[in-house]
Amino acid sequence: MTSPLAPLAPTVGAGAPAARPIDPHRPRRRRALRLTRRGLLYAVLIAGGLLMLVPFFWMIVTSLKTRAEVFGAPPLSLPSGPHFENYANMWSAFPNEVTFGTFFLNSLKIALLCTVGQLVSSSMAAYAFAVIPFRGRGPLFGILLATLIIPFQVVLVPNFILYRTLPHPTSASGNWIGTQEPLWVGAWLGGAFGIFLLRQFFRAIPSELADAARVDGANPWQIFTRVYVPLARPALATLAIFTFMWTWNDLLSPLIYLSDLDQYTTTVGLAFFQGQHVGKWPEMMAGALVSLLPMIILFVVAQKYFVRGIALSGLKG
Repeated sequence: MTSPLAPLAPTVGAGAPAARPIDPHRPRRRRALRLTRRGLLYAVLIAGGLLMLVPFFWMIVTSLKTRAEVFGAPPLSLPSGPHFENYANMWSAFPNEVTFGTFFLNSLKIALLCTVGQLVSSSMAAYAFAVIPFRGRGPLFGILLATLIIPFQVVLVPNFILYRTLPHPTSASGNWIGTQEPLWVGAWLGGAFGIFLLRQFFRAIPSELADAARVDGANPWQIFTRVYVPLARPALATLAIFTFMWTWNDLLSPLIYLSDLDQYTTTVGLAFFQGQHVGKWPEMMAGALVSLLPMIILFVVAQKYFVRGIALSGLKG
């Protein structure tokens, strides 16, 4: 008779499954599968990136070809030699001593004015909506956000009528039509997107910093300029990139308000060149490449601020 303290032999019940043997190669297989998935993902991303670069490559090689090579060779074929004279011909192909540099400077001036105006006005309005309590702040901010769903084409005619009725002392027409002011003055009145972007970032800043500055005797303007603005540099850089890019690439607004050739921007200048010189694709692509250089430089220089601003501010809150 067995002792009650004797260990019992393990038994497998009729309905219990048998233990599976441990596969020593299983972690290695998982690692190989994970590396394979990552490699496929990188391959898809690289292929997509190369596909995105095809139009840019076509623009570069076309700007260095002759017109005979553009129409007689495959689109992505290399030129017989670099024809840099296409850039010189494009630069001085406009009448009345106007060059492409005139359009370039006009675009740079308008884009900088719009960028600075958006940063100044939107940051102050966003600070008020995020930090300063006042009656009706919530409904007013909701109305502001509702303007984001209004298409630009809806307010195009009312804005044109408004600028046509405003007097201008130096304009030939006596109003703002035919001047560059309608292209940048509105940026100094704020924008719904910029206010929303900066407000979300300001709300993420701890309120204890503002309370500490208030205890030290700082007024709301000092708190804004010395606490919130320095901490909001990533969001401000993001808004600056977006505003500069939108203004630089805008074609419709300058086409509506500008009438003199020496006031044209790069987009309107390229459209004018295409209408006056039909079929000159090498010179056209040379102008497009020159007009694209500021966007490339801006993104390369401010890329870290752009990514950080999207990650920290954009859609939180």
